[in-house]
Amino acid sequence: MKYNLNIDQLAGCLLGGALGDALGYPVEFEKVSQMSQDHDFDKIVGKLIVSDDTQMTLFTANALLLDGNLRINTWNCYQDWLETQFKQGKSELSHRPISWLMEYPEMYASREPGRTCLMTLMRGIPGDLNEPINQSKGCGALMRVAPLAFIDREDPYSVAIENSALTHGHQMSHIASAALVSLLRYISEGETLCDSVSLMRQDIKRIFMGSLEVKVFDDLLQQAILASEKDFDDMEIISRLGEGWVAEETLAIALYCSLKYSNDLKKALRVAVLHDGDSDSTGSVTGQILGTLLGAKKLPQEEIKRLDLLEPLMKMIERLS
Repeated sequence: MKYNLNIDQLAGCLLGGALGDALGYPVEFEKVSQMSQDHDFDKIVGKLIVSDDTQMTLFTANALLLDGNLRINTWNCYQDWLETQFKQGKSELSHRPISWLMEYPEMYASREPGRTCLMTLMRGIPGDLNEPINQSKGCGALMRVAPLAFIDREDPYSVAIENSALTHGHQMSHIASAALVSLLRYISEGETLCDSVSLMRQDIKRIFMGSLEVKVFDDLLQQAILASEKDFDDMEIISRLGEGWVAEETLAIALYCSLKYSNDLKKALRVAVLHDGDSDSTGSVTGQILGTLLGAKKLPQEEIKRLDLLEPLMKMIERLS
């Protein structure tokens, strides 16, 4: 498969997403009242541990490197990921894996995987647009699709929608996944963040023309955009946008943080994870957006060195390049 990428932006996307994930993971199930208001990378001792968000993003990327049908390869890579949630190492696998990620012992770790992804993958039958597998619009599809933005084809959106449908049947999940891929694609092509957001919204209205869900989705994004232009209290705005457990709320929160703090990645990630919700996913998507915008060279290098999946992340970037 061919890629449309600046390697520094691809690396920034994967590494930025991992940083946001690792910052949010320790506080994912905490309420704001329980969190330290100065929660930052310096407060985390030792390795920066990523969640299922970064794990599944890597398996999405791995599917892009395989010959054959992308949908089938992606499903099979996710089946490999499923094994890592229950097995201690390669010797315990119940099937022959197709992903080279399975060679890394650090991949075998259960990090609060999303219930929808687990249940649909355990069912063993992939969902599709014609036969929705469920009515879930959780963010479990959104947080894993970023690598699809770098495929060299005119409509990576259809691939994102198809990916989402594997495990999530609700159209809102498909809309949000396509929107993130669209946004990252425009950023990677050199558009400003604001212009990329505008172009993405146009794409989504065109692709899902006539859908009632699109209006709900776009209204929420508009709230995030307008709020990012004002000096409002961040926690208050995020509480209005939601908690990030569902796809549209995750993207709206990430968009708000990315727009308001586009020149300060660490600040954007701190704001993105300090709320009563799915902190690792909102942090991860924020990191993917700003990582693509800034490129890997402008990300905090000392924090990157502490990522627990740094070796497979760097190997993935090398292979994609």
